[in-house]
Order: sequence, then structure tokens, then C-alpha cells
Amino acid sequence: MIDARIIDQQHQDLINKLNRLNDAVKNNESRDDIYRLIDDAISFTRLHFATEEQIMVECGYPLTDEHKEKHKQLVQDAIHLKDHLETVGTNMFSDWFNHWPFSRVLAHIQYADRQFEDYIDTGNAKATSTMP
Repeated sequence: MIDARIIDQQHQDLINKLNRLNDAVKNNESRDDIYRLIDDAISFTRLHFATEEQIMVECGYPLTDEHKEKHKQLVQDAIHLKDHLETVGTNMFSDWFNHWPFSRVLAHIQYADRQFEDYIDTGNAKATSTMP
């Protein structure tokens, strides 16, 4: 049986990174610190998506291609977020930032990822994951 605990742990780690980034923006930390936090969140997001996609392929999840597209869009949005910081003032960025990361990422975790985890939980997964 495939164990989805690694996905759940990575979701929590990602939320923690986004919370830290949100705090940095709210506290008007330096742009260098915010860039570093954005880069860290993007890197971790890519790692998480690769892990999740590998498990999807291993278990024969039928919506893998659609889910990969959602992942691709979220990464592109995150890169756009960083690019946007470079072109606007701090206050404008703070306002814009508050409308993006949490709602998009949380919606993805709560709906798209929940569908995948439900697929695993119902015993539909066809293989045993080699993920630790």
C-alpha cells in the first residue's frame, strides 16, 4: 500500500515556508530576505511536486497529467511573484502578495491533492511506492 504521509509532511513544510514568507512581507523585511524566502519556497515546491508526481505515476493515478499541469502553473505563478517584487514598490507588492500564495496553494492542497490522497486511501493505487 502506498503511504501518503510524505505528501502530508511536505504540505505542512510548504505551508510553514509560505507562512514565513508572509510574515517577512508583513514585517517589511529586506527585499534580499524576501527573495531568499521566495527562492526557498519555489525550490521546495518543485521538490514536493516531483515527489508527488512520482508517487502518482507509481500508483497509476488517472489524473496525473492534469495534476502535473496544475503544478506547472503554480510554479510559474510563484516565479511571477518574485518577478513582480522586482518591478513594484514594497507596499504595492504587499497588497498584491496577500491575494496570491495562500489561496492558490491551499486550494490546491485541499482539493486537487485531497483527491489524490483519497485515491490512495481507497486502495485504488496499483503499486507500492519506493518513496521513503
